[in-house]
Amino acid sequence: MKIKWNNLMENEKMQFEKMSELNKFIYFLLLQFGSPYGWGNENPEKSDCSGAVCMALFAATGFMIRTTADDLYKRVFTVINPRPDTIRAVFYITKKNQKHGDRMVAAGTATHIAGILESGIVLNSQEPYAKVRQIAEVSNWYQNNGYAVAVRGLNREVLERLAKEGKTTYGLDPEFGKYFEA
Repeated sequence: MKIKWNNLMENEKMQFEKMSELNKFIYFLLLQFGSPYGWGNENPEKSDCSGAVCMALFAATGFMIRTTADDLYKRVFTVINPRPDTIRAVFYITKKNQKHGDRMVAAGTATHIAGILESGIVLNSQEPYAKVRQIAEVSNWYQNNGYAVAVRGLNREVLERLAKEGKTTYGLDPEFGKYFEA
């Protein structure tokens, strides 16, 4: 026996089309499970943390933005104390000026984001690959290294406005076009 991939994918497509935006967001986060981390990428083959969330937002809502964790934190995920039945993410914000990778970031900068799958669980796209993890597990490391943690909900109206303005698409990686029409 072998898997009939075309039939299986057609069924997946029909199921996906019936899903709520939240479930589509979660589906596309999970589609990245096990994918290698890729700085500046946003596709099912490899993504960085903000790319994983931006791709899942596009798949769920049809609104494309490609921006940083900090921009998502400060402009797009602005709902404080979001309901569990909404699109949510957890952010890791520096408490002091510090080095992040090969650059310096100012205190108050969100340098990492993870999309929330369900209460206490995230898809964390970080070296070496995307994993499903407990928020507490990821947060402990960040808190011990000088970061604050914030859970925020999607402000859909802002997402829609920014997508229509087109000012937050900072160059999609070439592989994005294999999977989506922007």
